[in-house]
Amino acid sequence: MEESILKTLNYQLSIPNPYKFLVRYLNAAHADKKIVLLSSFVLEESLLSYDLITTYKPSELSAAAVFIARKVSGRNPWSPTLVKYTEYREENIKPLASQFLAERGRIKEMKLMASKKKYSRSNMSKVASIDLPTEL
Repeated sequence: MEESILKTLNYQLSIPNPYKFLVRYLNAAHADKKIVLLSSFVLEESLLSYDLITTYKPSELSAAAVFIARKVSGRNPWSPTLVKYTEYREENIKPLASQFLAERGRIKEMKLMASKKKYSRSNMSKVASIDLPTEL
């Protein structure tokens, strides 16, 4: 039985991870380069928080990253298109986005600098230097 399922799927298996959702949500958000890079940075930083990754689903983390990036970029943080493709409403995502911004203080204290260095480069539009709010 298992073999027939694997053959049907052409052995294309993967686990749901936040980046799979992020790509889909960014397409739905009609994201420009700044929003793509900023939401990638936000998502990567959120993965440093044990509380966030054990409490929320990968799709929720990705949606919150897009929400934060759009808000910081001055765009409407959520849209009907995002509701359709994510199946989350703004009121579902906003508390998680707020929790992430609150967790950022603890993440900064860990002094794990790989993401910050990566997103501080000019080819990443230096999005790590953008000040994120502490609350929404």
